Amino acid sequence: MLKKFPFFLPLAGCRGQCVYCDQRVITGVRAVPSPDDVRAALSGLAEPREICYFGGSFCRFPPERVKEYLDCVTMYAPAGSAVRFSTYPGDLRDGALRGLIKQYPVSRIELGIPTLDPAVLAACRREADPEKIFEDIRLLMADGLPVGVQMMIGLPGQGRESSLSDLRRLAALKGADSWELRLYPCLVLEGTELCRLYRSGEYRPLSVEEAALWGGEFIDEALEYGFVPIRIGLQETESLASDVAAGPHHPALGELILAEASARRLTRENPGGPWNVPRREISRFTGHGRFGIKRLAAHAGIVEEEAAGLLRFV
Repeated sequence: MLKKFPFFLPLAGCRGQCVYCDQRVITGVRAVPSPDDVRAALSGLAEPREICYFGGSFCRFPPERVKEYLDCVTMYAPAGSAVRFSTYPGDLRDGALRGLIKQYPVSRIELGIPTLDPAVLAACRREADPEKIFEDIRLLMADGLPVGVQMMIGLPGQGRESSLSDLRRLAALKGADSWELRLYPCLVLEGTELCRLYRSGEYRPLSVEEAALWGGEFIDEALEYGFVPIRIGLQETESLASDVAAGPHHPALGELILAEASARRLTRENPGGPWNVPRREISRFTGHGRFGIKRLAAHAGIVEEEAAGLLRFV
């Protein structure tokens, strides 16, 4: 697997700004790197990398600019490198643009699909039609382009069942295909519209525990449907840490969510234990106040110490 070499294009190509979003705060990057900037950075690489264009909406650049960024990968990165980018689902509706993309070594197209619920999309000021999203994904699948999805929980007006319904609909669409998944619990960032809604009492963010339980159920189902989770929660940056006003901000939120997902799976497969767990996952159960052991106990209907005694690290 190639190591990632990311470039962040904050808000580039976005036609509006979702109520929860400030990519400059999330990434700590204020300016959009130009193709010249990318070429300069890639020229120093010694080994093949997966060149990533994250943030904004990559395919809303004019086609000639998209080509410039993609040419950087094939002309300046070491041989064997690949490209990954994130974009809105409808940005590759144009057949000519898809044809251009197919000429390059694309490892993954990550589609921003925070939700498929029309009411939640409207509350987030997200320009998307759920049915159009499915049409757009089918076009990518028909062209053999590799798809990944970026989804969210805890959005304004979004409930747990709504998010799980989104996941199930996407699972039915992907079938046996392997899709990578990023899951982002919603945070309230200073200066966003969501922050105003939070301070006025119109929006209540998730607590860390609520996000862990909801996210754990989501990831548990995602794994059952054949999704491959590659990221849970935002990457911690100094700018993010200083600008979170509220919500499930925790340095190990991904680990807590995975602990809940694992507890669900283990007790479903063997309700009474004992439970064999790979040693690499020890911290998932014993760390963070033994959160994973507590969740095992809760799902098995036993006390915490009994659950700890039934856990085997192999």
